[in-house]
Amino acid sequence: MRHLIAPRQGLTLIELLATLAITVILFGMAVPYMGDYMVNTRLREAGNALHAETLYAQGEALKRNMTTRLIVDGSDIQVRDMSDGDEGTLLRRRALGEGLSAQAAAQVDFNSRGMPLPFGTATAIDIGKSGVTCSAELRCPGLRVDGGGSVRLCVNRLDCP
Repeated sequence: MRHLIAPRQGLTLIELLATLAITVILFGMAVPYMGDYMVNTRLREAGNALHAETLYAQGEALKRNMTTRLIVDGSDIQVRDMSDGDEGTLLRRRALGEGLSAQAAAQVDFNSRGMPLPFGTATAIDIGKSGVTCSAELRCPGLRVDGGGSVRLCVNRLDCP
């Protein structure tokens, strides 16, 4: 037996409009969370950059068998070889993203064994963003260098001792 009505192909205008309406509603619900996601991503990226530069400074101290200094001032991170006097020689410089900065200026000297100077000095460097209050949702990273030279990055400085 033959079918008198051919199977239809494609979508009707009503089906397309319903799909579009559902998509717009879901997208509208996601937009407020995208702002927090972007801020968290930038903060995490800045924390990773600070961690990488700290490990670089420590590694250069070991490699060169000389003292190196990590200087964090606002959004500027510098690594200097301190064998040439008070100012030292700039090895590397990196800027954190726009609006991101260290909460306070900090400086860490690593000796030829990769330990902070003076020996046993622990340092905490916290990253923040202007206009952002750190919380469980907006996680501002914190870098910790302990007295023995261990370097770790805390995802949220509020949870970091």
